[in-house]
Amino acid sequence: MNREQRVRLDAVAWVAALLALVAGHGAYLISASQEIVPWCLPHLEGCTSVSRAARTGAANLLFKSLMLPYSAVLALFWWLTARWLRALRPAARAPRVLFALGLVAALATALYTTALGVDGEFYQWMRRYGINLSFAFTVLSEILVANALLDETRVAVGLRRAMVVLCAIMLLLGLASIPLQYFTSSRSPVMNSIEWTYAVLMLVFYPLIGAAWRRTGFAPGPPVTRG
Repeated sequence: MNREQRVRLDAVAWVAALLALVAGHGAYLISASQEIVPWCLPHLEGCTSVSRAARTGAANLLFKSLMLPYSAVLALFWWLTARWLRALRPAARAPRVLFALGLVAALATALYTTALGVDGEFYQWMRRYGINLSFAFTVLSEILVANALLDETRVAVGLRRAMVVLCAIMLLLGLASIPLQYFTSSRSPVMNSIEWTYAVLMLVFYPLIGAAWRRTGFAPGPPVTRG
């Protein structure tokens, strides 16, 4: 596989990250400009949740128009990542379950996105469980990748360390959010801030995997070789 073909594979990781980043932040900017939500730095001040920012009007339209394609790209991304890990480390267990976990994350994201902005208890249930499953299974997949690469010398040390650091921070944020749910309201600034930060860190992980694909000369067909 030549360099141009590898770049196209790397683009899958970047597209996955950028679609979701633009969807969430674009929806927030639209809602804030229409005074639906207040102006702030949501990652630090937590003035609104992602869902509230993307719930109505043009913000909802933008969010859905980007997040539904993101769901499809996410499934492709995890399929490629599972193939890559299988070629890189045939004896590892992670590739056997990675695509299944990633597919659940992609489907849960599509479920959440479809239900966002639609009234009714059933759609509220879809939103709640969709976003929780999406976050949980995406981060679990990322932890599996980081763990599988701990001693993989064909992936640069800096990339491996960055993956581990991101996973550690997300794990700490996730653990911190559990007791906070009992001491603060579900829409508290602290919980909103954690949600925004968690989402960004989760998405930053994708280009790191894309960079690892490039470093190892990944192609979906032939196995990865040393050198």
